[in-house]
Amino acid sequence: MDVKTAFLNSELKETVYMELPEGMVIPKGKRDLQTIACRLLKSIYGLKQSPHSWYGKINSFFSEQGFSRNEQDHSMFIHRNRQRILILYVDDLVLAAPTKGKISWIRNPLHQKFEITDLGNLTIFLGLAIRRNQQARTLHLSQTTYIQKILDRERMQNCNPATTPADPNVRLDKCPLSYKASEEDKKRYQSAVGSLMYAMLGTRPDIAYAVAKVSPYRVNAGQAH
Repeated sequence: MDVKTAFLNSELKETVYMELPEGMVIPKGKRDLQTIACRLLKSIYGLKQSPHSWYGKINSFFSEQGFSRNEQDHSMFIHRNRQRILILYVDDLVLAAPTKGKISWIRNPLHQKFEITDLGNLTIFLGLAIRRNQQARTLHLSQTTYIQKILDRERMQNCNPATTPADPNVRLDKCPLSYKASEEDKKRYQSAVGSLMYAMLGTRPDIAYAVAKVSPYRVNAGQAH
Protein backbone atom coordinates (compact mmCIF):
# COMPACT_ATOMS: atom_id res chain seq x y z
CA MET A 1 0.00 0.00 0.00
CA ASP A 2 1.09 3.56 -0.68
CA VAL A 3 0.04 6.59 1.41
CA LYS A 4 -0.63 9.55 -0.87
CA THR A 5 1.09 12.83 0.13
CA ALA A 6 2.02 11.25 3.47
CA PHE A 7 3.82 14.27 4.92
CA LEU A 8 0.70 16.44 4.57
CA ASN A 9 -1.20 14.34 7.13
CA SER A 10 0.61 15.36 10.30
CA GLU A 11 0.22 18.43 12.50
CA LEU A 12 3.27 20.52 13.37
CA LYS A 13 4.27 20.89 17.01
CA GLU A 14 6.91 23.50 16.20
CA THR A 15 6.16 27.10 15.26
CA VAL A 16 7.05 27.45 11.58
CA TYR A 17 6.29 30.38 9.28
CA MET A 18 6.43 30.30 5.50
CA GLU A 19 6.60 33.09 2.96
CA LEU A 20 3.42 33.31 0.93
CA PRO A 21 3.73 31.32 -2.30
CA GLU A 22 3.24 33.16 -5.56
CA GLY A 23 -0.38 33.27 -6.63
CA MET A 24 -1.85 32.69 -3.16
CA VAL A 25 -5.07 34.66 -2.60
CA ILE A 26 -5.18 36.44 0.77
CA PRO A 27 -8.69 36.51 2.31
CA LYS A 28 -10.40 39.89 2.73
CA GLY A 29 -9.60 41.51 6.05
CA LYS A 30 -6.13 39.99 6.04
CA ARG A 31 -4.77 42.13 3.22
CA ASP A 32 -2.32 44.54 4.83
CA LEU A 33 1.34 45.29 4.46
CA GLN A 34 2.17 43.05 7.43
CA THR A 35 0.82 39.92 5.76
CA ILE A 36 4.00 38.57 4.25
CA ALA A 37 4.08 35.13 5.87
CA CYS A 38 1.73 32.48 7.19
CA ARG A 39 2.05 30.01 10.04
CA LEU A 40 1.97 26.36 9.08
CA LEU A 41 -0.40 24.20 11.11
CA LYS A 42 0.48 21.01 9.21
CA SER A 43 3.74 19.76 7.79
CA ILE A 44 4.58 20.13 4.11
CA TYR A 45 7.21 18.62 1.85
CA GLY A 46 10.56 20.36 2.22
CA LEU A 47 10.47 20.85 5.99
CA LYS A 48 13.12 18.98 7.94
CA GLN A 49 10.48 18.29 10.62
CA SER A 50 8.12 16.57 8.17
CA PRO A 51 9.53 13.00 8.23
CA HIS A 52 9.64 12.98 12.05
CA SER A 53 6.15 14.48 12.27
CA TRP A 54 4.71 11.92 9.84
CA TYR A 55 6.30 9.01 11.68
CA GLY A 56 4.79 10.26 14.96
CA LYS A 57 1.36 10.44 13.31
CA ILE A 58 1.43 6.94 11.81
CA ASN A 59 3.05 5.45 14.93
CA SER A 60 0.21 6.83 17.09
CA PHE A 61 -2.33 5.37 14.67
CA PHE A 62 -0.78 1.91 14.82
CA SER A 63 -0.66 2.06 18.62
CA GLU A 64 -4.37 2.90 18.73
CA GLN A 65 -5.04 -0.18 16.59
CA GLY A 66 -3.20 -2.43 19.04
CA PHE A 67 0.14 -2.75 17.23
CA SER A 68 3.41 -2.68 19.15
CA ARG A 69 6.60 -1.32 17.62
CA ASN A 70 9.57 -3.64 17.23
CA GLU A 71 12.30 -2.01 19.31
CA GLN A 72 15.05 -3.57 17.19
CA ASP A 73 13.54 -2.12 14.00
CA HIS A 74 11.22 0.87 14.38
CA SER A 75 9.83 0.36 10.88
CA MET A 76 8.14 -2.91 11.93
CA PHE A 77 4.87 -3.09 13.86
CA ILE A 78 3.40 -6.32 15.23
CA HIS A 79 -0.11 -7.18 16.41
CA ARG A 80 0.51 -10.37 18.35
CA ASN A 81 -3.12 -11.13 19.28
CA ARG A 82 -4.37 -10.86 15.70
CA GLN A 83 -1.18 -12.25 14.06
CA ARG A 84 -0.37 -9.32 11.80
CA ILE A 85 2.93 -7.76 10.80
CA LEU A 86 3.21 -4.33 9.24
CA ILE A 87 6.34 -2.81 7.67
CA LEU A 88 6.61 0.93 7.05
CA TYR A 89 9.11 2.68 4.77
CA VAL A 90 8.28 6.41 4.69
CA ASP A 91 4.95 6.23 2.80
CA ASP A 92 5.05 2.58 1.70
CA LEU A 93 3.32 -0.13 3.72
CA VAL A 94 3.58 -3.89 3.60
CA LEU A 95 0.95 -5.96 5.42
CA ALA A 96 1.35 -9.62 6.32
CA ALA A 97 -1.18 -11.97 7.91
CA PRO A 98 -2.12 -15.67 7.78
CA THR A 99 -5.14 -14.96 5.54
CA LYS A 100 -6.38 -12.18 3.25
CA GLY A 101 -9.38 -11.69 5.51
CA LYS A 102 -7.14 -10.81 8.43
CA ILE A 103 -5.34 -8.21 6.33
CA SER A 104 -8.66 -6.43 5.72
CA TRP A 105 -9.01 -5.83 9.47
CA ILE A 106 -6.24 -3.21 9.43
CA ARG A 107 -6.55 -2.21 5.77
CA ASN A 108 -10.03 -0.75 6.24
CA PRO A 109 -9.06 1.60 9.13
CA LEU A 110 -6.03 2.72 7.12
CA HIS A 111 -8.27 3.71 4.21
CA GLN A 112 -10.56 5.61 6.58
CA LYS A 113 -7.69 7.53 8.20
CA PHE A 114 -5.45 8.24 5.20
CA GLU A 115 -5.71 8.46 1.44
CA ILE A 116 -4.13 5.20 0.36
CA THR A 117 -3.51 3.34 -2.88
CA ASP A 118 -3.83 -0.43 -2.54
CA LEU A 119 -1.19 -2.00 -4.79
CA GLY A 120 -2.28 -5.62 -4.32
CA ASN A 121 -0.01 -8.58 -3.70
CA LEU A 122 3.59 -7.71 -2.91
CA THR A 123 5.88 -8.13 -5.93
CA ILE A 124 8.67 -5.58 -5.33
CA PHE A 125 9.77 -3.58 -2.30
CA LEU A 126 12.89 -1.43 -1.86
CA GLY A 127 14.59 -3.01 -4.85
CA LEU A 128 13.79 -6.57 -3.80
CA ALA A 129 11.63 -8.62 -6.16
CA ILE A 130 9.34 -11.02 -4.32
CA ARG A 131 7.91 -14.11 -5.98
CA ARG A 132 5.55 -16.30 -4.01
CA ASN A 133 4.50 -19.88 -4.70
CA GLN A 134 1.43 -20.45 -2.56
CA GLN A 135 1.15 -24.12 -3.40
CA ALA A 136 4.74 -24.83 -2.37
CA ARG A 137 4.48 -22.24 0.45
CA THR A 138 7.72 -20.53 -0.57
CA LEU A 139 8.98 -16.98 -1.04
CA HIS A 140 11.74 -16.21 -3.51
CA LEU A 141 13.69 -12.96 -3.16
CA SER A 142 15.95 -11.51 -5.85
CA GLN A 143 17.62 -8.24 -6.80
CA THR A 144 18.32 -8.93 -10.46
CA THR A 145 17.22 -5.52 -11.74
CA TYR A 146 19.08 -3.68 -8.98
CA ILE A 147 22.31 -5.63 -9.55
CA GLN A 148 22.07 -5.13 -13.31
CA LYS A 149 21.88 -1.37 -12.75
CA ILE A 150 25.09 -1.52 -10.70
CA LEU A 151 26.85 -3.46 -13.47
CA ASP A 152 25.62 -1.02 -16.12
CA ARG A 153 26.75 1.99 -14.08
CA GLU A 154 30.20 0.52 -13.52
CA ARG A 155 30.47 -0.60 -17.17
CA MET A 156 30.71 -4.28 -16.19
CA GLN A 157 27.73 -5.58 -18.18
CA ASN A 158 29.88 -8.22 -19.89
CA CYS A 159 31.95 -9.36 -16.91
CA ASN A 160 32.45 -13.08 -16.36
CA PRO A 161 30.70 -14.64 -13.36
CA ALA A 162 32.85 -16.19 -10.64
CA THR A 163 32.03 -18.81 -8.02
CA THR A 164 34.15 -16.95 -5.47
CA PRO A 165 33.65 -13.20 -6.01
CA ALA A 166 37.13 -12.16 -4.85
CA ASP A 167 40.60 -12.51 -6.30
CA PRO A 168 42.66 -14.66 -3.88
CA ASN A 169 45.89 -13.34 -5.41
CA VAL A 170 45.23 -9.69 -4.53
CA ARG A 171 46.35 -8.37 -1.15
CA LEU A 172 44.75 -5.07 -0.24
CA ASP A 173 46.71 -2.56 1.83
CA LYS A 174 46.41 1.10 2.69
CA CYS A 175 47.60 3.46 -0.02
CA PRO A 176 50.93 5.27 0.59
CA LEU A 177 50.65 8.53 2.51
CA SER A 178 51.70 10.39 -0.64
CA TYR A 179 48.70 9.04 -2.60
CA LYS A 180 45.42 10.93 -2.54
CA ALA A 181 42.41 9.75 -4.51
CA SER A 182 40.47 12.38 -6.43
CA GLU A 183 37.05 13.39 -5.12
CA GLU A 184 35.44 11.87 -8.21
CA ASP A 185 37.16 8.51 -7.69
CA LYS A 186 36.39 8.59 -3.98
CA LYS A 187 32.67 9.15 -4.57
CA ARG A 188 32.53 6.48 -7.25
CA TYR A 189 34.28 3.94 -5.00
CA GLN A 190 32.03 4.73 -2.04
CA SER A 191 28.94 4.47 -4.24
CA ALA A 192 30.04 1.09 -5.60
CA VAL A 193 30.79 -0.32 -2.14
CA GLY A 194 27.50 0.99 -0.75
CA SER A 195 25.56 -0.54 -3.63
CA LEU A 196 27.24 -3.91 -3.12
CA MET A 197 26.55 -3.71 0.61
CA TYR A 198 22.82 -3.30 -0.03
CA ALA A 199 22.83 -6.33 -2.31
CA MET A 200 24.81 -8.28 0.29
CA LEU A 201 22.28 -7.49 3.03
CA GLY A 202 19.29 -8.20 0.80
CA THR A 203 19.89 -11.38 -1.18
CA ARG A 204 23.62 -11.93 -1.75
CA PRO A 205 25.39 -13.03 1.45
CA ASP A 206 27.91 -14.82 -0.80
CA ILE A 207 29.67 -11.49 -1.48
CA ALA A 208 29.96 -10.58 2.22
CA TYR A 209 33.65 -11.52 2.42
CA ALA A 210 34.59 -9.47 -0.65
CA VAL A 211 32.56 -6.45 0.49
CA ALA A 212 34.17 -6.61 3.95
CA LYS A 213 37.60 -6.58 2.32
CA VAL A 214 37.02 -3.46 0.21
CA SER A 215 34.94 -1.47 2.72
CA PRO A 216 37.78 -0.20 4.97
CA TYR A 217 39.38 1.74 2.07
CA ARG A 218 36.45 4.04 1.23
CA VAL A 219 38.37 7.16 2.23
CA ASN A 220 41.40 6.69 0.01
CA ALA A 221 41.14 3.78 -2.42
CA GLY A 222 43.60 3.08 -5.20
CA GLN A 223 43.39 1.08 -8.42
CA ALA A 224 44.00 -2.26 -6.68
CA HIS A 225 41.05 -1.71 -4.40
